[in-house]
Amino acid sequence: MTTGYKTISFTLTNGIGHVVLNQPPGNAMTVGFFSEFNRLVDDLKTMKELKAIVISGSGRHYSSGAELDGLIGLVNNEEMRYEGNEEMLIMNSRSFLFLEETEIPVISAIRGVCIGSAFELALFSHFRFCGEDAVFGLPETTFNLMPGIGGISRMAARCGSAKAIELVLKGSTFGAEEALKYQLVDRIVPKRRVVEFALAFAAKIKEDYRKQKTPLYIQKIHSDDLQLN
Repeated sequence: MTTGYKTISFTLTNGIGHVVLNQPPGNAMTVGFFSEFNRLVDDLKTMKELKAIVISGSGRHYSSGAELDGLIGLVNNEEMRYEGNEEMLIMNSRSFLFLEETEIPVISAIRGVCIGSAFELALFSHFRFCGEDAVFGLPETTFNLMPGIGGISRMAARCGSAKAIELVLKGSTFGAEEALKYQLVDRIVPKRRVVEFALAFAAKIKEDYRKQKTPLYIQKIHSDDLQLN
């Protein structure tokens, strides 16, 4: 397995892979982060013992999203494009898509800020649990940009095209209760328990998970059928 990450930490315990975005306080997604994340995904694809993935952020926040100056510089620098860095932008999309398409459960445990590319990452997860302090949004339009890793279509699939277009064009942030109302998260739990809850949920469903039954798992999250102690 690839080691030596600087922007991510990864542990595998009893079949549950825990990915931690690890650049506190904001856990910004720098060019270096995306490079390491793509390497990690390549590793995850080869782990036969992997039965679930939980993604969280180090400290108070999930992630403040892409570090815009570095990524815009990458896109605009013609010389860097010819050196192959344009391919890395494509790989970012492929890595997020792997999370959505994999047959094992992928769960985002969200505390604090989760905006921009970080929110897109969460939207590619199968389940999203958040603390009451969570803040969401795709603010790219306020920088004359557009969300570039598939977040718009994933948002529309959950809250409807009209609401997704409104949220994207406004570029404003919204809280946990609104995210739950828009069906962009599956449950709000006390912020101190978000990661614990996600790991327990992963342990509960990892042995018999069926991705096509995701709506049934979400129903159980809100019922007495699922008790996580």
